[in-house]
Amino acid sequence: MLERKDGSKKRVKLTKEVCDRVVQDLEAAGPLNELPVGHCAKSASFGKSIFIEYKGVRTPDLSCQQPDPRAAALKKDAQELLSAAPGSNSLKRY
Repeated sequence: MLERKDGSKKRVKLTKEVCDRVVQDLEAAGPLNELPVGHCAKSASFGKSIFIEYKGVRTPDLSCQQPDPRAAALKKDAQELLSAAPGSNSLKRY
């Protein structure tokens, strides 16, 4: 489920393989809020952030270059999920 800017949710259909890989990556990452992530300079008004929330815990911002392989895998997963959503440009960005 992806969240739009207005707070509404959008259901996205994914293959079983993609779902299994994303869940596997999430489980392998350990506590999401403890992931070491890279930081980068972003515009306050135009910068985009990517977060994944799983089992009530949210990752740090995954939008920048990720040195940790677990965070990099989650970033790739998030980008794939966003690409699968028609009209993903209207999805909520933090």
